Amino acid sequence: MNSSAPSQHPFIETFRQVWANPTLDDLMAPLREDVTLIQPLSEPLHGKDAARKAFRKILAQFPGLQGDIHGGLGAGDLIFINWTMIVPIGRGEQRLPVIDKVILEDGLVKERTAYFNPSPLFGPIARSPRTLGRHLLAAFL
Repeated sequence: MNSSAPSQHPFIETFRQVWANPTLDDLMAPLREDVTLIQPLSEPLHGKDAARKAFRKILAQFPGLQGDIHGGLGAGDLIFINWTMIVPIGRGEQRLPVIDKVILEDGLVKERTAYFNPSPLFGPIARSPRTLGRHLLAAFL
């Protein structure tokens, strides 16, 4: 890991492009085969196959999911990204502030830890029959 002072890191632009209108292929492209993904309310995911399955479910549950990247800092292979996850639910959307800690290896994501509070989604999901149905059906993907 480089010990230089943190600055705007080139990976942040890659992250911005991926989350502008994410597809499964876009989400998978920057990940290493041995990636580890960590986020609230989920067991850590190990490996690209587990990540693919999880992202497939998330995209099925929330079509139109996007991210608004505000910026971040990084030095060498360690990056922190400040962004807002925009989650469509029913006729509206929920905006969740997120900080991602990303560790790269050979230019690809080796580990990502997402820090956010998912609880603002629970009520709107429960009140939206369409979203709740997609949420339940995604369990079978």
